[in-house]
Amino acid sequence: MGRARRYVGGAPDKIDLYVGKEVVRRGIPMDGACDQLIELIKEHDRWQEKEVEEEPVGEREPQLA
Repeated sequence: MGRARRYVGGAPDKIDLYVGKEVVRRGIPMDGACDQLIELIKEHDRWQEKEVEEEPVGEREPQLA
């Protein structure tokens, strides 16, 4: 497995992002923390999109109007 990516509270309403034990970004506001974490994961080529499975046409439940 690759090195762990994580976030840790760094100051009130701010977080720090780590790769392994190394701080790679400091003082990120909480309201943008998820986007920054996703960006960091993508930068390290570890992001995986959720696969959407298609239902066979004949097995769908009827939709209510």
